[in-house]
Amino acid sequence: MERRRLAKKFFLLAGVVSVLVLCVYLAWFYHAQSIENDRRALAEARVLSAEIGAAWDYIDAVQPQINRATGETSGIYCAVAAKDIAKRFSAGSAYSIRYIRGNPRNTEDAPDDFERKALSSFEEGVVEEYYGLEHQGDSSVFRYVGLLEIEDGCLPCHGDPAGEKDITGYAKEGMAEGDVAGAVSIVMPMDSIIADAKADLVSTVVFFCVLMGSVTLVLALGLRTWITAPIVDENKKLRHEAEDQSNFLTIITHELKTPLSSILAFTELWKERMPDDSPESRALVNEVETNARVLLAMINNVLDAAKLEAGTLSLAQDEFDVYDLAGQVKATMGPLAKKKDVSFKVKVSPDTPLLLGDEEVLRRIVVNLVNNALRFTDSGGWVELQLAYREGRFVICVCDNGCGIPAEQLDHVFDRFVSAPHSETTSEGGTGLGLSIVRNFSTMMGGNVSVKSLEGEGSCFTVELPLPAIPDEVEEGDDAADTGLPLADEPSADSLCSREGGNHEPS
Repeated sequence: MERRRLAKKFFLLAGVVSVLVLCVYLAWFYHAQSIENDRRALAEARVLSAEIGAAWDYIDAVQPQINRATGETSGIYCAVAAKDIAKRFSAGSAYSIRYIRGNPRNTEDAPDDFERKALSSFEEGVVEEYYGLEHQGDSSVFRYVGLLEIEDGCLPCHGDPAGEKDITGYAKEGMAEGDVAGAVSIVMPMDSIIADAKADLVSTVVFFCVLMGSVTLVLALGLRTWITAPIVDENKKLRHEAEDQSNFLTIITHELKTPLSSILAFTELWKERMPDDSPESRALVNEVETNARVLLAMINNVLDAAKLEAGTLSLAQDEFDVYDLAGQVKATMGPLAKKKDVSFKVKVSPDTPLLLGDEEVLRRIVVNLVNNALRFTDSGGWVELQLAYREGRFVICVCDNGCGIPAEQLDHVFDRFVSAPHSETTSEGGTGLGLSIVRNFSTMMGGNVSVKSLEGEGSCFTVELPLPAIPDEVEEGDDAADTGLPLADEPSADSLCSREGGNHEPS
């Protein structure tokens, strides 16, 4: 599956890049091909013009011999011969070659609009040839107009004196050598050139696609063989190792809980049967119980972390009493607080209803928060737990006047295996998982956790969870009386754990 996803991404990327490169190449190729088409047409037109000009020059050169052979002026001279050759060439092809003048002696030599522009350019002395593409119907043609200048051999027919009849019977124009005599106009079809260009374009595109496809396949095969496959295999190996490690931790921690539960049960039984006049023995039993509960909490954290990482933890939806939850936490964490000589108080807001949720997960959240507060509160300090229900959210707030957390470390306090500063000086160790588990549990239940702290003054951790209430089940204050827990004043939206750090004494 992972290989297919990687291959799909690679081919998609290669396809996008290939299309972009092809588009850029086609744009450049089209521009270059247009220039090449014009160059080919211009070269061909120049050759035709030179060939017709050579015939013109030849007739002009042998004109005296032709006249002597006939004994009189013949009708064969340069202009007539060149025009006849051009007509014969044009009649057998799609080409058109003719001679034009600004003041033609024959109407068939009159210029059209394109040719007039060319003659104007010649008169201005700007260029000696004029060309461009034109559309005639559905076809494209290349127009070429080449300059013809008056030479020495042209003066007998076109020179001085102006108005005098030349040997052909036309009036002379009085031109001088170097004047614009006219132009040769060539019209060439571009269909064959354009067809060749399109064929070249198709061949180029096909070759490019085949080349890019071949390169892509070779690269894909190489990447899959030498890069992707080893990475995927290594990921599978690491995943299996992580699963094995998680399973191992789950089994070990689960097996450790059994003897610990027995130890706690025996200590409870021992305390019940111990005579009241042996305080030293009772202190030893309390020490055993306290350390057993600390170890049990650490084991539970490791087990929870393994389940969260494996994604095997599910949430129950059971009815529970917040006062019972508070009593359990008081019973569990009270001995730890007493051992450290830390005042631990639990307060439940009045009118707290029965709720629907996972009581065990909530107990883990509260125990981890309280345990974290006790770890970083010195002897003589205090820790306070407040529980309330407001606006459809169950609020857990744990405050202390311990060492606090530096501001630059607040963003990382919920990361795994991150312990607050000064933890090396505390009397109780930890796994660095407690607050991470609190955040993960809170997120699973659709809630959030936040912290406010001032270094050297204390901290407040607040968890808000959207839990549905079960109305009309409890009378106000009944369960609080059963658990022996004090009722907190009804908290407002801003009062519960709203202080910045631990700068107040619990009531």
